[in-house]
Amino acid sequence: MNILFFLPLIAALILSACSEMPAGLGGHEAPSAASSKPTAASDEITQCADQVKKLPLQDHPPSSVKPSVDLLYWCTKAAEKGDARSQFVLAGLYEQGTFGPANQQEAIRWYKASASSGFADAQFKVGQVFGLGEGVPIDKAEATRWYLKAAGQGHLEAMYYMGYRYEHGKGTHKDFAEALKWYGRAAEHGNRQAMAGLGSLYLLGHGVRRTLSKSQLAEGQHLASEWAKQHPLDKKP
Repeated sequence: MNILFFLPLIAALILSACSEMPAGLGGHEAPSAASSKPTAASDEITQCADQVKKLPLQDHPPSSVKPSVDLLYWCTKAAEKGDARSQFVLAGLYEQGTFGPANQQEAIRWYKASASSGFADAQFKVGQVFGLGEGVPIDKAEATRWYLKAAGQGHLEAMYYMGYRYEHGKGTHKDFAEALKWYGRAAEHGNRQAMAGLGSLYLLGHGVRRTLSKSQLAEGQHLASEWAKQHPLDKKP
């Protein structure tokens, strides 16, 4: 997965709109003179990718570099041609209000378009949209459906989410065997929340045969509790 297209990077780079930028996302200005006019969809996709690469890194001083309006122009063109990555980038621009007021409905429209084209990051984001009710009614089952699609493509956080949702029956039925599977896959790639979830299932004997004595179980639960206090997990999916 190319980190340049990952949403947190885009969100971290959102800056106040420049006076020369359009007030909204409806009218797309022509690109700057330095940009070459594309002759095919592949050129527009390349132009969008090149504009994303020009964004500063997350630790770059936020006020020193402003995103060019070319980013909006080329990514819109590429998104309209059906490129899933460009659709994902464009959705982030709408969501964050990079070039005007934030527009959650347009963001959702482009996230869904990207997700429907099979882009795992977008599938995970659509899951969050429905799971948290971001511009739509909360729908845990629909959120799970999209998380599962992303997890099936190896999306690390989505795999953890599926482990959690199967463990707790959130948006789906409880299934400890499935929880073990998804926690295990995420844990293999270093996701610490999945490691904690996997350890909890083994400790409690959920989906596996528990061979610990009562005293060992009590000690394990105590250690797990102390570890959790020192390593608070992120917001539950």
